[in-house]
Amino acid sequence: MRLSKRECSEPAFFDEVFAKAEELFLALNNGDFPYLISLNFVRLDQRIYLHSAPEGTKLDLIRKDGRVAFSLAADVRIDREKSSTYYKSICGTGRASLVEDTEEKRLALDSLAERYAARCPRPAPDANVRRVAVIRIDILSLTGKRCLPEGATSPEPV
Repeated sequence: MRLSKRECSEPAFFDEVFAKAEELFLALNNGDFPYLISLNFVRLDQRIYLHSAPEGTKLDLIRKDGRVAFSLAADVRIDREKSSTYYKSICGTGRASLVEDTEEKRLALDSLAERYAARCPRPAPDANVRRVAVIRIDILSLTGKRCLPEGATSPEPV
């Protein structure tokens, strides 16, 4: 990282960004060019879970090559007067795979519903668990970065 003063490696920083970020950008290997998508997510320990339709490009690419990269950000604020953006962000890598275990899928779906305050029945009914694909990313690396206003501890206006 060019500006090492912005690097964050404390577990509490990662916990905060994962908790506050509303979307995760997932990059998959599509041969010549990366395939990048924005998704809802939930992190449970050192794993990230995503839900998906049971077929499509995303799942095809994961089946072919489970190596992924991802990025997420929280507390993003643009300061137009200073031509600057304040943020807390994470970039990471991992191995993605499709979850086959029914109870692991149910846990992921229930956790996603809770995170996004979805009006879904919990625990997820068997029919829902069978109908949807769940992707698990085993986290391999995380890099944290923050840019805050001078003297601030958060990106909020001072």
